[in-house]
Amino acid sequence: MDLGFDDIYELESDIYSKDYKTPQQLQEHLYNVVYNRNWKEYLRSIEWDGLWLRHDTPEEKEQKRLAAIEHKIKIEMETHPFKKWF
Repeated sequence: MDLGFDDIYELESDIYSKDYKTPQQLQEHLYNVVYNRNWKEYLRSIEWDGLWLRHDTPEEKEQKRLAAIEHKIKIEMETHPFKKWF
C-alpha cells in the first residue's frame, strides 16, 4: 500500500498532526455548538431509519402466525418418531 510517504515516521507524524475528530466528537460538536444544546432540534436533524420500527398490520400478523404454525407442523412431521406411518 503506497501512501506517498518514504518514511514511516513521516506518515505517523502526518496522522498525528492533522486535526481530525472521531464520530463521537463530531456529534458532540453538532449538539453543543451547531444546535446550541437544543436536543429537540438536534434529534430532528438526524435521519432516522424507521423501517425496523414499523409494526405489522393485522393481516400481516395473521399471515406470519399461520406461516409459523405451518412451519411448526412441517418440522414436527419430519422429525416425529412415527413419521413413516403418517
